[in-house]
Amino acid sequence: MLELKILIDDVDYNSLTELLVPLLAEKLEKDGRGGILGGILAGNQDMAVGMARTLLNTMPQEKKDEMVVQLLTRNRDKLLQKGRELAAKNGVRLQLCDVAAKKI
Repeated sequence: MLELKILIDDVDYNSLTELLVPLLAEKLEKDGRGGILGGILAGNQDMAVGMARTLLNTMPQEKKDEMVVQLLTRNRDKLLQKGRELAAKNGVRLQLCDVAAKKI
């Protein structure tokens, strides 16, 4: 069994926002859990990205990093499944056992 650690620094949160906010808005609309705000954001993804950027630009780096750790921890099972699917899709045979995040 191998343990793989990946340290990430200097994350470009603006480009990450452009990638993830539209996906989140679509998911909220699809699941019907976003309420009125989710519907508005799904209908106007540029506005959603702008709002997320504004929020992220006001947050200190430490808080942004804590938020990423929380998201990774909360979505651990989904990340494991997506990692397994990606490996299989690319013909890589492996057993992905765990994903963990800790702020250093």
